[in-house]
Formats: sequence, structure tokens, C-alpha cells
Amino acid sequence: MAKKLPRPSNENKKVHVEVESWRWETDSQRFTWKHWFALAILLAVAIFLAFGFLIVASVVLIAAIIINIVLFLLKKLS
Repeated sequence: MAKKLPRPSNENKKVHVEVESWRWETDSQRFTWKHWFALAILLAVAIFLAFGFLIVASVVLIAAIIINIVLFLLKKLS
């Protein structure tokens, strides 16, 4: 088998390279009114959910206390 000749070296060639900027041409937009509106809606939904769970938990707790008192009184009376 014949040996392959090495490829000619390209190290001595002069190359002119221009590097363009990788940044976008337009500036990045800051928060607009649409962003603030979406943020306000998310915050309102989060608050409503938090208070909704608190209300449901308090109703369940009060109902459990009343049921326990009624059962305790029925047990004492019987």
C-alpha cells in the first residue's frame, strides 16, 4: 500500500477576517405596560388562591371543631 502524502500546510497563508457583532441590532425592550399588566394579573390570582385556601382551611377547621364538640357531648350524655 502506498503512503498518502501529507496535505500542504495552510499556516503561511494570510487570511483577512472580519468579525461581526453577535449582539442584536435593536436594543432590548424594558418592561412595557403589557408586562406590568400580566404581572399584576398573576399577582392577583396568587393572592386569591392563597386567601381561598385559607378560607377553605378555616371552614374545615371550624366544622371539625363543631363536630368534635357535638360528638363529645353525645358521648357524655349517653
